[in-house]
Amino acid sequence: MTETKTEFVSLCSDTTFKYLLKEEDTRKWVFDIIKRKTGIDLNYYQIIDNESNAGNHIKDYRMDLVFEKGNTIVIVEMTNSDKEADYIKNYQYLYRIEARRFTSGEKYSRKRTILILFNQFRNHQNKNLLDAHFTLNDPINHLLIEDIESYEIYLPNYEKTCYDKYDEIERRLVLFNARSFEEMEDITKDFFDLKIIKELRDLSMDEVFLTEYEKEKVQEKLVNSAFQEGINKGREQGIEQGAKREKIEIVKSMLANSIDIKVISACTGLTIEEINHFSV
Repeated sequence: MTETKTEFVSLCSDTTFKYLLKEEDTRKWVFDIIKRKTGIDLNYYQIIDNESNAGNHIKDYRMDLVFEKGNTIVIVEMTNSDKEADYIKNYQYLYRIEARRFTSGEKYSRKRTILILFNQFRNHQNKNLLDAHFTLNDPINHLLIEDIESYEIYLPNYEKTCYDKYDEIERRLVLFNARSFEEMEDITKDFFDLKIIKELRDLSMDEVFLTEYEKEKVQEKLVNSAFQEGINKGREQGIEQGAKREKIEIVKSMLANSIDIKVISACTGLTIEEINHFSV
């Protein structure tokens, strides 16, 4: 009897990440990472969304992770794209959430909005950066806006090859880079980590979850394919435009040297009417 191979469920999937944070039995595992890296303890926050639904239903797999406590809102995102447009979109969401919190005529009170990004890519300016804390500030006048800030964790820099030097929380971040359950079990023997791995194994046999998980992967491939197609098309257009500009310069040079228009047409493939246009 052959053993059925289960599909690997990655921690880096947005669907998985949202599941773990919305399930009461697993969210503390992620909360502990966030607390260590940001100082924010989400155990005391309430998860909120537009539909007031934090249960484990299909529609939850796509919902944003927004937590609230008093006048503080924390947005948590798993980001799989380092494209500038997607990166900007995350911060636009941060600013939009902050702006919505101030209604016309409202008595002012300090409101803080924080964005936490688990990035599946390296920082463009510092490839070795593990974590970063960003605030809005005026470097000339040394003024700081404390109402809006963000934290970024760069997952690829938590390397599997040197996980033995990490502490308990950092080792959890190494698990996000794993490509199989067996690899995850080689990285950690921690009781709570193993519970998460078991949960992922169970999810790999959950048809409802897998439907959303696969849907995310297909959507990601479609987006990446469309993006690459756009790059290729732009490159082709650039080459074509460059060649056209070069041909125009050649025509102008030949005209300046009084070369017969018929000869120019034969050499360049341009019509006599097109060449006459450049001679004006």
